[in-house]
Amino acid sequence: MHRREFLKSTAAAVISGAAAKGLLAKTAKKKPNLLFIFPDQFRVHALGFTGEDPTITPNLNRFSRESLFLYNAVSNRPLCSPYRGMLMTGKWPYTTGITTNCNSSQPDIYLRNDDITFTDALSNAGYHIGYLGKWHLDTPRGVPVAEHWKKAQWDCYVPPKRRHSIDYWHAYNCKDRHMNPHYWIKDAGKDEKTFFDQYSPIHEAEVAETYIKNEGGKMRDSDKPFALFAAMNPPHPPYHLVPDKYKQLFKDKSLYKLINRPNADNQLAGRIAKDYFAQVAGVDDAFGKIMDALEKSGEKDNTIVVFTADHGEMMGSHNRKGKGVIYEESFRVPLVVRWPEKIKPGRDGLHINVPDMMPTLLGLMGLSKYTPKQAEGKDYSKVFSGETIDRPNTSFFISPGNEEIGARGVRSDRYTYEVKLRNGKKQLRLYDRKTDPYQMRNIAYQKKDVASIMQKELQKWLVNTNDPYAKYYS
Repeated sequence: MHRREFLKSTAAAVISGAAAKGLLAKTAKKKPNLLFIFPDQFRVHALGFTGEDPTITPNLNRFSRESLFLYNAVSNRPLCSPYRGMLMTGKWPYTTGITTNCNSSQPDIYLRNDDITFTDALSNAGYHIGYLGKWHLDTPRGVPVAEHWKKAQWDCYVPPKRRHSIDYWHAYNCKDRHMNPHYWIKDAGKDEKTFFDQYSPIHEAEVAETYIKNEGGKMRDSDKPFALFAAMNPPHPPYHLVPDKYKQLFKDKSLYKLINRPNADNQLAGRIAKDYFAQVAGVDDAFGKIMDALEKSGEKDNTIVVFTADHGEMMGSHNRKGKGVIYEESFRVPLVVRWPEKIKPGRDGLHINVPDMMPTLLGLMGLSKYTPKQAEGKDYSKVFSGETIDRPNTSFFISPGNEEIGARGVRSDRYTYEVKLRNGKKQLRLYDRKTDPYQMRNIAYQKKDVASIMQKELQKWLVNTNDPYAKYYS
C-alpha cells in the first residue's frame, strides 16, 4: 500500500471510529420508545393464551411469549373515563373528579387542564407524543345538560389546548362507530372531522404503522423518542359492528363451546358471545399489524410495548353484561409488557392498580424525575427487573355513590371482598377464588375471620386514597 493510500485509509478509519464512538455514545443514551395499546372492554379472559375464553388471538399469544404478564392487574373503577383519568394522572377518581363517564349529563366531569398528565410528563422528558382512537376524557361544551346518560351527548371536539402535550392527534372523544369511524386529525377544526370506511382497529393500526415508519419525518420528529397511545374502541359495544371476516371465525361454533363459564347466563351471553369474540379477533389482527411495523422499523429492541385495557366485560356472568362491578370478568384487565433484553418474559402476580401505571412506566423508562408530584400511584418498576421490593397485598375496587349507595372492595391473591351500600345499609360479599373461581358462593357470613382481615385491608385503602365516604364502609 502506498503511503498516501495508507494515510487516507488511516484517516478514514479514525473518522469512522470517531463516528462509531459517537454513535455508540448516542445509542447508550437513547431513551426507550413507548407503545401503549389499550382497547376498550377487552377482558383478561379473552387473551387466548390464558386458556379461558375460546378466542383466536395468535398475535397476542406470540407477544405474550416475549413479555411479562401481570395477571393480577385490575381496573379499580371499571369504566372508560375513570380508568383513563387514573392512567393519565396517576391519581384516584375522587382526586381527579372523574368518577364516572364524561358526557353531557354531568358536564363537570372531565380531565382538568391543570392536571399534569402522563403525556405531559413524557413531553417534558423530550418525547414526541401520538394519540390514536378514543380519548373520552372531555365533555361536550355549550350543549344542554342531559337528564340521563342514555340521552346524553358523548362525542366532542377536543381542542389542542386540552390535549395535554400530545403532538400528533388522530382521535375523537367518544363515539361507537366501529365500521365508519371519524377522527379529528392533527390541527383539524371543530367542523373538520374525517370519516373512514374501515373497521376502526384496522384503520388505527394503519395510522400507527405510518407513525412508526415515519417516512421523511412527516409524522414526527425523528430525533426524539416517541410515545404512541393507541386506544381502540372494540371490543366495546355495539358488538355486531365487526367485519364479516372475523364473524366467520365463530359462525359455526356452538354456544356450548363458546360459553364455558358456569356463572354465565347462556341466553344473555349467547346474544353477544360470537360478535364479542369476533371483535377480539379483529383487535388481535390490528395489534399484529402494529407489531410487524415496529419490527420492520428496527425499533423493536428499544421500545416498551404495553397491552392492556380500561376494563373487562361481564358477558352474561352473574346475569350481567357490561362492566363496573368487582367480579373478575369486569374487574381484571390484561397487562402484558415487553421490552426485549430488559424484561424477562414470564408471569408476575403484582397487585398493580391503575394509578401505579404512570409512575411505574416512567420509572421503567428511567424518567422517574418527571413523575408529577401530585401522582398518588406507586412506582413498581423494579418488579420488571426481578428485584425484591415491598408489594401491596391487595388491589382496590371503587363504585362511587354517596352515603346511601355505592361499593368498595379489595382483591387479594385468593379472596375478593366487597362492602356494598344499599339504602345506607351494608351488604358484605366474600369469595374464595381458590375453591370458587367463578365467585358463585358468598361466604362473608360463614368466614367472618377472613372477612375481618379483608375489612382491615379495605380500611387501609379507604384512608390512603382519602375516600370521602370512608366512614360508611368502615
